[in-house]
Amino acid sequence: MLSSKVLQLQDLFTQMPLFLTKKINKVSTYAVWNITETAAELALLAGSLAPHKNDKKKCEWLATRLLVIHLASQFEIPYAGIAKTTTGKPFLVGHSANISITHSFPMAAAMIHLDAPCGIDIESPRNQLIKIQSKILHLSEYQHKDNALNLCKIWIAKEVLIKICGQTKLSFKNELKVEFIDDHQALGHIMSTEISEHHLMGITPILNYLLAYSL
Repeated sequence: MLSSKVLQLQDLFTQMPLFLTKKINKVSTYAVWNITETAAELALLAGSLAPHKNDKKKCEWLATRLLVIHLASQFEIPYAGIAKTTTGKPFLVGHSANISITHSFPMAAAMIHLDAPCGIDIESPRNQLIKIQSKILHLSEYQHKDNALNLCKIWIAKEVLIKICGQTKLSFKNELKVEFIDDHQALGHIMSTEISEHHLMGITPILNYLLAYSL
């Protein structure tokens, strides 16, 4: 039986201006929330307070938790909270399912995968990325120089790779590489001395944002 909190969330989500749940496959789903609620409203719904003073950060923290509760319910997983590893990778308390969360106010998103580490990231294409592109781009990616849209895709794809492996100190420039398969898929490469992995990712536009997630 679904808890009253989950039923309340499902009722809320059907009324929201933008709430998207997408089933990637039988073991993986993501959800996106366009936050229009106040921090107080989200705290009431979540039944907890956010450990932040800034209202935007409160909203992001609460919205991602509510999304994880929603996603866990899709797989009938009891929600007992979220904890973090020593490197900051979030995980479900008391369950082996993998989760990933992201936010860029007013957008928040989360992902769950029953069998494998996963990653999700959301960001808007910004000219600021052009200013730091020399720190982002691998040598093989320089054809995307000065292209804010493609730089954003590369940025979020590399964030997904970092979230998959849980290693936050990987070099965007030297240890991560992204190859676009088409407008909506990319192949990411982790090339550190400790990790050599390849991951397929989806990329999709949502409003004025881009969302990347592991497949």
